Amino acid sequence: MPASDHSRGLLLNGLDGSNPLGFLAAVGTLRVLGDAFGSLARLGWRSTRGSWRPFLAGCGNDKDEVCSKLLDSLKHASMTVFDIARENKNNKEYNKFPFPAGRLVQEFKALQVNASPSERRDVDFLASFGTELYPDAKTDEFQETRFRMVRSGDSNRQGMLFYAKAIRESLDRHHVERALFRAWDYQDEGYSLRWDPIEDQPYALRWRDPSKSNPTDGPGTMLAANSLAIEALRYFPTFAMGKQAHTAGFHRNTRQGLRFVWPVWTPLVDMETLRSLVALRELHENPPRRSALLAMGIAEIYSARQIRPNQYYSNFAPARPLV
Repeated sequence: MPASDHSRGLLLNGLDGSNPLGFLAAVGTLRVLGDAFGSLARLGWRSTRGSWRPFLAGCGNDKDEVCSKLLDSLKHASMTVFDIARENKNNKEYNKFPFPAGRLVQEFKALQVNASPSERRDVDFLASFGTELYPDAKTDEFQETRFRMVRSGDSNRQGMLFYAKAIRESLDRHHVERALFRAWDYQDEGYSLRWDPIEDQPYALRWRDPSKSNPTDGPGTMLAANSLAIEALRYFPTFAMGKQAHTAGFHRNTRQGLRFVWPVWTPLVDMETLRSLVALRELHENPPRRSALLAMGIAEIYSARQIRPNQYYSNFAPARPLV
């Protein structure tokens, strides 16, 4: 690849390729800007000061303009699909996730009428949410994505889809700029999706009762990183393998359990090439064939175990490189 391919663009210093949330936010950034700029928008990774940082090309070289474009695109993107579980019971608002499989089927049938190769946002999100095959025998709820790591329904009867929409509505330009171009300070207040390993904070190891804590007492969240990562879900469908749901990007083995596995690549790729990259079978070989991966431009693979502190939510453990 000519050096000039990496000579014009923006290095997103805030996003760390070894952090699952950072990686997903980079993917979501390309997805959102790809909707605006088409195949001109491209993303690769650079090794900088001991870490992999995404390099964005084809979207201009002005940080302010890119942040403004991202925020405007996020604010105007349809979030209707995140309301499909919303209902009112006895004057109380519910938005649990997962929900009955029959409703998921109904939504697929309704959305496929208007879906096309160039307009597939809502159906891609639905495909990422889960599979209607083999629903729970007791609740009739569909098997959901492995990215559902918050409670199905919290004390306010809200779940992952409600969180995603609330995060989006609270965004401002400052959130976007800090997430993309600065070291993360975790000073945002609001919901998160538990995709950052730093959020694994066992109750017994905290210095203060979290129910009595203030935002300044410990790590908050990075709202823009979470919101951009939500857009990355469109690249990670959930489907049935046998009678169990499987989410693209996840792999299970007997020794390490369930892991999220993702690549870091050096060539600049567009959003459709990225769709293929994150789904490569070669990422899950044991051991990975480094020569074959390098031939495809993949310089590193990261893996993060999914851990379950309790029955209600999950976390990612810190990632480790595989090659």
